[in-house]
Amino acid sequence: MKQPIFSHSESGFTLVELLITMVISGIIMAGVYAAYTVNQKVYSEQQHVVYMQQNIRAALQMLGREIRMAGFDPTGDSDSGIIGALPGSVRFTMDLNEDGDVADTDEDVTYQLYVAGDGIQKLGRIDHTDAAPANQAVAEHIDAIEFYYTLVKKSGASVTVSQKLNPTAAELSEIQAVTMSILARAANPDQKFTNSMTYKTASGADWGPYNDNLRRRLLVTTVQCRNMGL
Repeated sequence: MKQPIFSHSESGFTLVELLITMVISGIIMAGVYAAYTVNQKVYSEQQHVVYMQQNIRAALQMLGREIRMAGFDPTGDSDSGIIGALPGSVRFTMDLNEDGDVADTDEDVTYQLYVAGDGIQKLGRIDHTDAAPANQAVAEHIDAIEFYYTLVKKSGASVTVSQKLNPTAAELSEIQAVTMSILARAANPDQKFTNSMTYKTASGADWGPYNDNLRRRLLVTTVQCRNMGL
């Protein structure tokens, strides 16, 4: 009976080679995981910034649209206008349904900051025509807001323009523009970022530095009250 012939020319991996391969593979996988983690973190931070910017722009758009309607009084009977002008809040009326009064839905409105039950400071909108007026959130994570009023006073041929943070009751009818400064912040901190910036409002006031890990955005815009002073 013929004995089987075994060839010694075929060779496999030695234990040392397998260990080296495993170590190299581990290093590559660790690098891939580290790159993935960094990219995920950067993406998450960018998403927070995008949300913050969308949040503040949406708030300004809504606020600006309504302030432009302040004093809308097509019948001349509603006596609508800006009825409260403070640095941190503004209240105004408008006869939207043209029935000669400002007692209907959304015709008497206040915008101001408030802290909700969840502890988050928000820009709120109050409709005073509701049975139980209360703040309704327009934007979240708002650190500060400033309303800066432009007054135009006419006396014969003389016209005087001034800007004030706190007009008197007698000056409310002279308001013809409102400059809004709104400072929003990200919902979550970035531990690798320290915010030491100072933000300047339209009136020249400084907000900050906060010296924390929250990114912020300041937007300033002026809205012409096209129905005021007519």
